[in-house]
Amino acid sequence: MARRSRDWEEGLSKDLQENEEARKYFFLGLLEEGYDWREALLKLINVMGVNEYAALTKGMKASNLLNQLKPEANITINTLTKITAPLAIKMTFKDKLDEVG
Repeated sequence: MARRSRDWEEGLSKDLQENEEARKYFFLGLLEEGYDWREALLKLINVMGVNEYAALTKGMKASNLLNQLKPEANITINTLTKITAPLAIKMTFKDKLDEVG
């Protein structure tokens, strides 16, 4: 059973490394399951491989990538754009005050 699971994980990692659409839908699926965006990105990056994901960003080192995804990190829009580039998505922010009233 352990061998089968490892093969599946390696196959998923390879798919995420090679296929931008697979990365996007994996991430969006995690959001639908209730993960917040940082948790979802970290899960994707860990499954795919930190170095492999970092190689697809616009010049981020693996250590910087992980540091920016810590809950206490004060991430900038520019950095977020670099981090999400391998997903082919655009993240936007909405003012919660617009929802009131």
